[in-house]
Amino acid sequence: MAETLVYVSKILPIIFLIILGGLLRKIGFIGQDTVSDMKKIVLNISLPAVLIMTFAEISIESKYILIIVAIFIACIITFSLGMLLGKILNKSNKYYPALFAGGETGMIGFSLFSAVYGAENIYKLAIVDFGAMVFVFFFMVNYLQKLNGKVSTIKELTLSFLKSPIIIAVATGMAISFIGVEGLKSSPVINSVFDVLELLSGLTTPLICIAIGYELKINFKKIGGPLLAAGLRLAILLGMAFIINELIIGGVLNLDKTFKVAMYTFAALPVSFVVSIYVSDDEKENKQFVLNTISISIVLCLIAFTIMNIII
Repeated sequence: MAETLVYVSKILPIIFLIILGGLLRKIGFIGQDTVSDMKKIVLNISLPAVLIMTFAEISIESKYILIIVAIFIACIITFSLGMLLGKILNKSNKYYPALFAGGETGMIGFSLFSAVYGAENIYKLAIVDFGAMVFVFFFMVNYLQKLNGKVSTIKELTLSFLKSPIIIAVATGMAISFIGVEGLKSSPVINSVFDVLELLSGLTTPLICIAIGYELKINFKKIGGPLLAAGLRLAILLGMAFIINELIIGGVLNLDKTFKVAMYTFAALPVSFVVSIYVSDDEKENKQFVLNTISISIVLCLIAFTIMNIII
């Protein structure tokens, strides 16, 4: 019971900050432009700072490639299942398959995971997420663009992937680790740079949680379809996570429990926010469905993450 309360107490601040974001919207204290700027700060500055600090302190092992490949294959499977379910349940929404692959690790996953397991374990979720990022950048984005009549070349997709702040941050952290972080920190000037990164990293969770709370809007009049989609997505991904954990993470690689938790955390994450970006504003019904599914999946994610940590 005491251990359960410890985990819940670590998740409650996240929930309180999300509620605060909703209250700030309700009273009109901040506007959408402010929230959009907050998200930019997180994705381009504070989250990369977290990842640089994290990967600078660890050494990446070649065996992690197996996890990346497994996640990539899982994304292909879940996307295909989403396509099949879309034909059965929602033939009119061409974006349905994209709701089932990938997850919002950057905006939600890292904040949730680090709140309970500490920044020193974030690299485990980043490794799990890497295979999904490859799938999203090279396949799902291309799929979403084609739906709107645009086709990107492999070169354009590759450049987009390499320019991602998260990829740049991970590569920078790994380079620092290779050089030797302790040796670099021996210089007072360079050490002050690490102090700046640490201060910036502290902005990630409060800013993103407030932004999520601000934008969390569920249309209860048309909740049936999005609720079913979000529920099916969660069930399918958790099933995939169980298989990968048992066969690969806990089986072949025999990694520690937090790697398994990272896998389940990834599975519980809401629909990737990138999907909503590619839905045209003219497609009002489809856009509302996607946004409603994202909002519902955020709520389900918080519930699933809390229950998961209590059980595991």
